[in-house]
Amino acid sequence: MKKYIGTKMLEAKQMTRGEYNKYRGWTIPENENPDDEGYLVKYSDGYESWSPKKQFEEAYRECGDLTTLPETSILMCSTDYKERFRAEYMQLVIRYRGLKAMLEKWDKGELSFSPTCPRSTYNMQIASMTDYLAVLEVRAVIENVDLNIKFSEGEKYGFL
Repeated sequence: MKKYIGTKMLEAKQMTRGEYNKYRGWTIPENENPDDEGYLVKYSDGYESWSPKKQFEEAYRECGDLTTLPETSILMCSTDYKERFRAEYMQLVIRYRGLKAMLEKWDKGELSFSPTCPRSTYNMQIASMTDYLAVLEVRAVIENVDLNIKFSEGEKYGFL
Protein backbone atom coordinates (compact mmCIF):
# COMPACT_ATOMS: atom_id res chain seq x y z
CA MET A 1 0.00 0.00 0.00
CA LYS A 2 1.06 3.59 -0.58
CA LYS A 3 1.48 6.10 2.24
CA TYR A 4 -0.49 9.35 2.38
CA ILE A 5 -0.44 12.51 4.43
CA GLY A 6 -3.77 14.30 4.77
CA THR A 7 -4.14 18.05 4.95
CA LYS A 8 -7.37 19.83 5.66
CA MET A 9 -8.69 22.50 7.94
CA LEU A 10 -11.65 21.51 10.06
CA GLU A 11 -13.50 22.47 13.18
CA ALA A 12 -13.75 20.11 16.15
CA LYS A 13 -15.27 20.00 19.59
CA GLN A 14 -14.60 17.46 22.33
CA MET A 15 -17.63 15.21 22.63
CA THR A 16 -18.21 11.68 23.90
CA ARG A 17 -19.64 9.01 21.65
CA GLY A 18 -22.90 9.18 23.60
CA GLU A 19 -23.12 12.98 23.27
CA TYR A 20 -22.48 12.66 19.54
CA ASN A 21 -25.26 10.11 19.11
CA LYS A 22 -27.62 12.36 21.07
CA TYR A 23 -26.54 15.33 18.92
CA ARG A 24 -27.38 13.34 15.77
CA GLY A 25 -30.63 12.01 17.25
CA TRP A 26 -29.42 8.43 17.08
CA THR A 27 -29.72 5.57 19.54
CA ILE A 28 -26.29 4.35 20.52
CA PRO A 29 -25.71 0.68 19.63
CA GLU A 30 -25.46 -1.67 22.61
CA ASN A 31 -21.91 -2.69 21.70
CA GLU A 32 -20.62 0.93 21.86
CA ASN A 33 -19.56 2.77 25.00
CA PRO A 34 -21.31 6.15 25.30
CA ASP A 35 -18.44 7.38 27.53
CA ASP A 36 -15.77 6.94 24.83
CA GLU A 37 -13.93 10.23 24.50
CA GLY A 38 -13.70 11.81 21.09
CA TYR A 39 -14.51 14.79 18.91
CA LEU A 40 -17.36 16.09 16.81
CA VAL A 41 -15.64 16.99 13.54
CA LYS A 42 -17.00 19.48 10.98
CA TYR A 43 -15.34 19.68 7.57
CA SER A 44 -15.33 22.70 5.24
CA ASP A 45 -17.98 21.10 3.01
CA GLY A 46 -20.37 20.78 5.97
CA TYR A 47 -19.85 17.03 6.53
CA GLU A 48 -19.90 16.05 10.23
CA SER A 49 -18.60 12.95 11.93
CA TRP A 50 -17.32 11.69 15.27
CA SER A 51 -13.73 10.63 15.77
CA PRO A 52 -12.27 8.72 18.73
CA LYS A 53 -9.91 10.86 20.82
CA LYS A 54 -6.74 8.83 20.13
CA GLN A 55 -7.17 8.77 16.35
CA PHE A 56 -8.19 12.42 16.22
CA GLU A 57 -5.22 13.62 18.29
CA GLU A 58 -2.80 11.50 16.23
CA ALA A 59 -4.12 12.98 12.97
CA TYR A 60 -4.69 16.64 13.89
CA ARG A 61 -2.88 19.40 15.70
CA GLU A 62 -4.64 22.45 17.02
CA CYS A 63 -4.01 25.35 14.72
CA GLY A 64 -3.06 28.63 16.30
CA ASP A 65 -4.42 31.92 15.11
CA LEU A 66 -2.70 31.56 11.70
CA THR A 67 -0.36 34.49 12.29
CA THR A 68 2.83 32.72 11.22
CA LEU A 69 3.87 31.39 7.84
CA PRO A 70 4.45 27.81 9.08
CA GLU A 71 0.87 27.66 10.43
CA THR A 72 -0.51 28.67 7.04
CA SER A 73 1.77 26.50 4.93
CA ILE A 74 -0.15 23.28 5.58
CA LEU A 75 -3.16 24.77 3.80
CA MET A 76 -1.07 25.16 0.65
CA CYS A 77 -1.08 21.35 0.31
CA SER A 78 -4.87 21.10 0.39
CA THR A 79 -6.83 19.75 -2.56
CA ASP A 80 -9.47 22.41 -1.80
CA TYR A 81 -8.58 25.49 -3.83
CA LYS A 82 -10.45 27.70 -1.38
CA GLU A 83 -8.12 26.59 1.43
CA ARG A 84 -5.09 27.25 -0.78
CA PHE A 85 -6.57 30.65 -1.69
CA ARG A 86 -7.03 31.51 2.00
CA ALA A 87 -3.45 30.42 2.74
CA GLU A 88 -2.12 32.58 -0.09
CA TYR A 89 -4.04 35.56 1.26
CA MET A 90 -2.98 34.94 4.87
CA GLN A 91 0.67 34.58 3.88
CA LEU A 92 0.56 37.82 1.92
CA VAL A 93 -1.07 39.65 4.85
CA ILE A 94 1.65 38.35 7.18
CA ARG A 95 4.43 39.48 4.80
CA TYR A 96 2.73 42.83 4.15
CA ARG A 97 2.42 43.54 7.88
CA GLY A 98 6.07 42.63 8.43
CA LEU A 99 7.29 44.95 5.69
CA LYS A 100 4.95 47.73 6.81
CA ALA A 101 6.25 47.45 10.39
CA MET A 102 9.84 47.61 9.12
CA LEU A 103 9.09 50.71 7.05
CA GLU A 104 7.42 52.41 10.01
CA LYS A 105 10.51 51.74 12.14
CA TRP A 106 12.69 53.05 9.32
CA ASP A 107 10.67 56.26 9.19
CA LYS A 108 11.07 56.71 12.97
CA GLY A 109 14.81 55.97 12.82
CA GLU A 110 14.32 52.84 14.97
CA LEU A 111 15.68 50.13 12.65
CA SER A 112 18.32 47.88 14.18
CA PHE A 113 20.03 47.44 10.80
CA SER A 114 20.81 49.44 7.68
CA PRO A 115 18.71 48.38 4.68
CA THR A 116 20.66 47.43 1.56
CA CYS A 117 18.01 48.53 -0.93
CA PRO A 118 16.94 52.13 -1.37
CA ARG A 119 13.63 53.15 0.20
CA SER A 120 12.09 53.52 -3.27
CA THR A 121 12.51 49.77 -3.83
CA TYR A 122 10.63 49.00 -0.62
CA ASN A 123 7.97 51.54 -1.59
CA MET A 124 7.42 49.68 -4.88
CA GLN A 125 7.22 46.39 -3.02
CA ILE A 126 4.63 47.61 -0.48
CA ALA A 127 2.56 49.16 -3.30
CA SER A 128 2.64 45.90 -5.26
CA MET A 129 1.64 43.92 -2.17
CA THR A 130 -1.28 46.31 -1.57
CA ASP A 131 -2.48 45.80 -5.15
CA TYR A 132 -2.07 42.03 -4.86
CA LEU A 133 -4.13 41.99 -1.63
CA ALA A 134 -6.85 44.04 -3.31
CA VAL A 135 -7.02 41.62 -6.24
CA LEU A 136 -7.26 38.63 -3.91
CA GLU A 137 -10.08 40.29 -1.94
CA VAL A 138 -12.04 41.00 -5.14
CA ARG A 139 -11.54 37.41 -6.28
CA ALA A 140 -12.64 36.16 -2.85
CA VAL A 141 -15.96 37.98 -3.22
CA ILE A 142 -16.49 36.70 -6.78
CA GLU A 143 -15.46 33.12 -5.95
CA ASN A 144 -17.22 33.07 -2.56
CA VAL A 145 -14.05 32.40 -0.55
CA ASP A 146 -14.42 33.35 3.11
CA LEU A 147 -11.45 35.44 4.25
CA ASN A 148 -13.01 36.30 7.63
CA ILE A 149 -10.53 34.36 9.71
CA LYS A 150 -9.37 35.57 13.07
CA PHE A 151 -5.80 36.77 12.82
CA SER A 152 -5.46 37.21 16.54
CA GLU A 153 -7.88 37.64 19.41
CA GLY A 154 -10.42 40.26 18.46
CA GLU A 155 -8.88 41.00 15.05
CA LYS A 156 -10.30 39.62 11.82
CA TYR A 157 -8.77 39.23 8.42
CA GLY A 158 -9.93 41.68 5.88
CA PHE A 159 -6.92 43.71 4.91
CA LEU A 160 -8.40 46.56 2.94
